[in-house]
Amino acid sequence: MSKRRRSDDDGGPRSRRSERRRRHHLYFVVDDWTNGYSIYKVDVADLDGDPGTDLDSQANRPTDPPVFRLECPRNCAARFAAVGTKIIAMNYSKEEEGAPVLVYDTAATGGLGVGPRTPKQVREGSELVPAGDRLYVMSSTSLYKADDHLEVLAADEKVGWAWNAVPAVAPFNFRQVACDAAHPDGHTVFFSVHQHGTYSFDTETREWKRHGDWLLPFRGRAYYDGEVDAWVGLYRDSSEPGSVCSCDVVSAAGEGEGLAPPAWKLAKEKMVCEDKERTNAVVLARMGRGKFCLVEHRSRKGAHEELLDSCYLLYVTKFKLRYDKDGSLRATARRTRSYIMPRVLNTHNWWVFGI
Repeated sequence: MSKRRRSDDDGGPRSRRSERRRRHHLYFVVDDWTNGYSIYKVDVADLDGDPGTDLDSQANRPTDPPVFRLECPRNCAARFAAVGTKIIAMNYSKEEEGAPVLVYDTAATGGLGVGPRTPKQVREGSELVPAGDRLYVMSSTSLYKADDHLEVLAADEKVGWAWNAVPAVAPFNFRQVACDAAHPDGHTVFFSVHQHGTYSFDTETREWKRHGDWLLPFRGRAYYDGEVDAWVGLYRDSSEPGSVCSCDVVSAAGEGEGLAPPAWKLAKEKMVCEDKERTNAVVLARMGRGKFCLVEHRSRKGAHEELLDSCYLLYVTKFKLRYDKDGSLRATARRTRSYIMPRVLNTHNWWVFGI
């Protein structure tokens, strides 16, 4: 990989000194009660298990009580995202005019703010993409690009949080996005799109640019990390759940079309259950300064596939990425802990944020 940049980890203007001072935590957002969602705060310093160890019997609840609960009807398609130190909730009610955005501040105040109502165009089937201090909400109501909508939610000094429509039409359908990654310049977001290639969107000029017919190697969201000077995310191969890879950052100021695909590397360490049948889903959370948490949604051992288990497990593995003397990507300093969550209904939703 190239020489390290002295840029902020998540693509926004913040000094590395403040990044060192801030202690990061992991936040779970889960629908673990009949009336809505709970937010749990986990201190990653408490993770003390050896990697690869069976910790099913040691699983416990993350915190009791949760730091916040949000009442929400079960038929709502609630969505959550993290922007800076804030967790944003959308679509948590069936109000005809759209529910106001709720902003839960995880900082010392732990306050709850009420933002503007979500625009009708992005209430259903939307994808939330945080970049710097803004939240981009993409929605597609059909397979036609003309039906795509892009709105941005940002804090305004005068009126607080506000929505603004982005008129620039994307050159692809939002439903086809394979992964996204915020650029460390703080104002560019990259998207890899199935059957189309890779594009970037400049949030200042509001212009789209195509970079090639190749895709970034990720599934879902990738994060820039200054310690390894690369984007980091989960590898896109679904046959290898939980595999972490790094990828050279593509220049946002380049010529665009015709660029060669960036170099990428796959970490050697496997951090999910050896029994792949127990792994239901995996997400990656960036904790800052080369540190990450991989969270695996795992079925309990012995749970019958055809019967609904009353609980499920969240296995959390924290690790630090580095390159060894041969230039290979390694996940080091790994520590693990398991948490047990009640399953209220057949379907359940969960989000994980590193803040």
